[in-house]
Amino acid sequence: MTGEQKKRTRASRAQASGHKTVSIRDVAEAAGVSVATVSRALSADSESFQMRAETRRHVLETSAALGYRPNDLARALLQQRTSVLGVIVPDISNPYYPGMVRGIEDVASLAGYRIVLCNTDREPERLNRYLETLVKSRVDGVLIAGGAADTAIDVGILDQYNTKVVVVGRHGMHCPSVQVDNVAAGEAITAHLIALGHRRIAFAGGPESSRTMQDRVEGYRRALTAHRLAYDESLVRAGEFDEDSGYGAARALTRLPDPPTAVVSVNDRVAVGVLAALHDEGVPVPGRMSVTGFDDVSFSSFLRPKLTTVAVPTYEIGSTAARLLVDRIPAGRSEGASEEDEGAGESRDGATMLPTKVVVRDSSGPPA
Repeated sequence: MTGEQKKRTRASRAQASGHKTVSIRDVAEAAGVSVATVSRALSADSESFQMRAETRRHVLETSAALGYRPNDLARALLQQRTSVLGVIVPDISNPYYPGMVRGIEDVASLAGYRIVLCNTDREPERLNRYLETLVKSRVDGVLIAGGAADTAIDVGILDQYNTKVVVVGRHGMHCPSVQVDNVAAGEAITAHLIALGHRRIAFAGGPESSRTMQDRVEGYRRALTAHRLAYDESLVRAGEFDEDSGYGAARALTRLPDPPTAVVSVNDRVAVGVLAALHDEGVPVPGRMSVTGFDDVSFSSFLRPKLTTVAVPTYEIGSTAARLLVDRIPAGRSEGASEEDEGAGESRDGATMLPTKVVVRDSSGPPA
């Protein structure tokens, strides 16, 4: 019996052995090579090993004939990498985040990674539970959307597992981030209303603890100060990043003895609620009150009137953040990575800033 016939016989025996799951040892036995040779031939980096082309081809053909499927968990433990990235967002129902996640996924997929998406509903305890699950599952990196997250994160677990992290938004963590200048953008959209002639301008906002809310309000305040207009706390309404908050804020603002003639909304969802309340109150937009949003999500141009807003490049934010994260992950993970491996200095803590712009549509105009 020739050598080739012996190999075919071993393969036939392995197939007929009744194993429900074909192991790497089964492939090695059927191919007549060592387990190490099979592991190298099936490795994603097989070309880096010195191996005869005929041997590699024979192992691949044998594994295919046996229906062998690699054990992802075992391979991850062996290679100390999973080719998985964790993505943590505060509220996936917010139209701001799907575009960002799409950008993350597109870049991750091209780089050979899958993503696991976690939604925290802005609950610190839930955020930390997800984070602990992700790092203990040995994901290769974590992308956290929402700059305020660092105030609640247990960074010890990140250090313990040497997990690479990138954050979207302003933050205080020791890692890179992708941001937009929310202060400058808040100032720009408020200045647009001032240029139209508005002097009493309200702000319908989100949670006071949110850095996005804080920065956009700060920009609003700076625009008022720059144009020598008073900052009136009664015109600043905190809430959530949703339509109900916008609706409630607008109802309250219309009932003031001296109501505003314009409203800056912290995001487009809040602006939708503002527009709905003004419609119900019989306040024409922009005839008696102008309304602006923030983020320029997909529905903004389909509202009536079309919404004046600040365009934020959510897809580019996601894709840029994913590239930063992938670039931080070394080719072979190790528990004792050096400072150079992690990326010291500006590459580790620097902020990549992306531009915004004011998009003027129908919902803003001169005051009556």
